[in-house]
Amino acid sequence: MNVKILIVEHFPVIRAGIREWLEELPDFSIVGEASTTDEGLRMVRALHPDLVLLDVAMPKKNGYEALIAFKAEQENLPVLIITSQPEQFYAMEMVNNGADGYFAKHGNADELIAAIRTIFSGRQAKKASIEAMQREDGQVRPLHEQLTAREYEIFYSICRGEKPSETADKLSLSLTTVSKYRKRVLSKMRVRSVPDLIRYAVYQQIDVFHN
Repeated sequence: MNVKILIVEHFPVIRAGIREWLEELPDFSIVGEASTTDEGLRMVRALHPDLVLLDVAMPKKNGYEALIAFKAEQENLPVLIITSQPEQFYAMEMVNNGADGYFAKHGNADELIAAIRTIFSGRQAKKASIEAMQREDGQVRPLHEQLTAREYEIFYSICRGEKPSETADKLSLSLTTVSKYRKRVLSKMRVRSVPDLIRYAVYQQIDVFHN
């Protein structure tokens, strides 16, 4: 297998890093690099790559517009989205809108290589967190739908800005138990901080004050 890869990424340093990761492998070859969506589309026509690595934050066209443009150019062309945006905000929409996989820029070379190889083994490249959210209709479930009833209560409490002691009193739990639940919620929601969790709630239009 020799996978011809086109890198469509705005930042030269990131393109160089990806190239360095992939060029060491005999089954991958970088056939081109583009810094804009339009340039990438021209390269698709000229170079006929097997896979496009597409930055979600391209200039002039946003990630969704760029994805649609590449799929319109060649419907069956695999597109692996690469981005620095928080995964839970954008992965679901991009996969549901035709992306064949999703790779976060804070990931490592092994994860990117595995994602590409997964595509060419006949499966969509999704991280385990995305695979675990699949509905029967093939759509991706939001992360918060994975929470248990108790975890939902902690989720709402965190987003309302309540202190752990307030949550403990309200739910008749010990502070130790509340602390464990808070860590579990942040882990399940794939966020590193409370502000990230609040941004998620806002993005998903979750009314945490009426539950």
